[in-house]
Amino acid sequence: MSTSTIIEPGHADPSSVSASITTNTNSKDTSYVTRLATPSDAASISYLIGSTWSKFFGYSVSPSDLEHYMTTKLSVDGIKRDLEDSKNVFLVATPSSSSSSSAPTSSSTHAGTDGEIVGVVQLVKDSTEPCLTLPRPIELQRLYAHSSTHGTGLGPLLISIAEQESRKMGYKSIWLGVWEDNARAKRFYEKMGFRAVGEHYFYVGESKRRDWIMEKSL
Repeated sequence: MSTSTIIEPGHADPSSVSASITTNTNSKDTSYVTRLATPSDAASISYLIGSTWSKFFGYSVSPSDLEHYMTTKLSVDGIKRDLEDSKNVFLVATPSSSSSSSAPTSSSTHAGTDGEIVGVVQLVKDSTEPCLTLPRPIELQRLYAHSSTHGTGLGPLLISIAEQESRKMGYKSIWLGVWEDNARAKRFYEKMGFRAVGEHYFYVGESKRRDWIMEKSL
């Protein structure tokens, strides 16, 4: 999903997928538990995505476009709508109890009721691009990790659970769009096995941006 690894171009229903997704990873004495997100996580997810995007990518758009983006698409209501849309599946990561002392405080992350959300990944069902070459694709539209988690293995973990959930839903490949100027993220996804197959454009307000389209077989 880097100083902050992000995919950002363009309703997780716990009854439709296993609610018992629990994955632990250990790196530098930090471990995480992952789970399906629910609409009650909207505030935590909005804060994580919005604060990260504005900090690291806000310079690339006009102040008015940034303000509009933050107060619409990335607002609590905007994220809640995404969470309630059946085409989306959100997975989140929280520090396990054994590593909570190394995690950011709730005041810096707007923690949800089930723990401090320090990572989030969003899958979009049946989303495609003309340049894709692999069968039965699902889109990995967003991946964000709190800056305090860098070097702890959270990025690869989020990729892993996204792929695990995608296979469980019957998808055969996974694709994403990564901003062309986010060189560190592109290297990360290449390391995770994704390859570039094309490009597309998207807008943040009036600001036009170009993504690399990358895909990977599941």
